Amino acid sequence: MKTKHLLIRLLIFSIMIFNTKAFAQQDNRKVRIAKIEVYPSFLNEYKTALAEHAEIAVKVEPGVLALQAVYDKKQPELVTVFEVYASEEAYQIHLKTPHFLKYKNGTLKMVKSLELIEVSPIALEIKPELIKNKK
Repeated sequence: MKTKHLLIRLLIFSIMIFNTKAFAQQDNRKVRIAKIEVYPSFLNEYKTALAEHAEIAVKVEPGVLALQAVYDKKQPELVTVFEVYASEEAYQIHLKTPHFLKYKNGTLKMVKSLELIEVSPIALEIKPELIKNKK
């Protein structure tokens, strides 16, 4: 009986530590939304450049946790990018990578406006089967 209570206490303690650690890691994350307006004449070229950049960044940078981009169906020149970085440091490293600089410099003439919004997560959930497994 004592062993059972000890195991239950250890389990509860482990859960508390895990949850504290998970929350601490989440607090260090840099999460933001980029609202971008693209000149309509560059829309297809911009979408291609952004998709290429996001794919490479997530694939090669451990600190880039998510880069998800969508556009408004009624106004396709309005693009929204949801960004999650492991930390501010990971974000700063990202800004200096060759693939980011290629994207940024290559799309300067395509972007009419850019608004970066710092946000704090409430819930960041995704079904595991929706995560691409690229090898």
